[in-house]
Amino acid sequence: MSVSATLTVVLATLSSVITAYVAHLISLPHFHLLGGIPVGSVLIGTAAATGVAMAVRLTSNYDVAGFRMFAQLGGVTAYLGAMLLDYVAGEMRGHRAVAVPDALTVLNYVRVLVEQGAASITAQLPESIKFPPGVAVWLGVVRLFIEVLGTVVATGWAISYLTGVPFCWRNRRFYELKDVVESSNVGAVREWEMAINQRRPIEARALLARVRTGKVAPYERSWVRIAIHQCPICLAARVRIEKRRRAAFGRVRTSPADELQFDAVKGSALLAT
Repeated sequence: MSVSATLTVVLATLSSVITAYVAHLISLPHFHLLGGIPVGSVLIGTAAATGVAMAVRLTSNYDVAGFRMFAQLGGVTAYLGAMLLDYVAGEMRGHRAVAVPDALTVLNYVRVLVEQGAASITAQLPESIKFPPGVAVWLGVVRLFIEVLGTVVATGWAISYLTGVPFCWRNRRFYELKDVVESSNVGAVREWEMAINQRRPIEARALLARVRTGKVAPYERSWVRIAIHQCPICLAARVRIEKRRRAAFGRVRTSPADELQFDAVKGSALLAT
């Protein structure tokens, strides 16, 4: 397992556990819907994504798609963990020994959650509107579904925001990592950047070949890294160019040099390279 993967597992587990405990203390899973937005689950998902985002940032790994799915799993786990802690606390307040719950106890707990969900929705409606019991049950089930879905969506958005990965509003897709190139040929990188900006894909392709051949040797003190994220549908892209240099004790310092936002036309030229 790589350092990035190990760090991701450790930090994601910590953030999910801490989030579940804090959410239980302040009853976040049971926050009412506000304008259709599940406030509690959004906050839980955002907090749970922090650990994975930290791992991505610390390891300078831009392949966020796989990490995002892992973070979403952590967000749902944190949400369910908070509900489990609520269940255990309820059993202890009832002076019952906390053991392996039977099916009837779990069903009763789910029934209470559904009833609370239905009540939180009907409380936002005018008093003249009354729902039959069957409809109220379905409203509660829908609320639970929206909360779990809100946790997944909030986690995905949070990790993309914290790691600087754009979102394509036209196609509702996060940008995907197309390429990461590290090169000691700084001059070729600058020429490639200019060729892409001027929409000269043939020259850019040749220049990118020069960039790739400038492989970073162990004795190199400084070099340049290019990270390209692109929408897989419309091909709009974001290119991040960074300066990297070796510091003491084998550490590598990274500092931003330039960031380019490409529309679909320039993104197509970028893809041609």
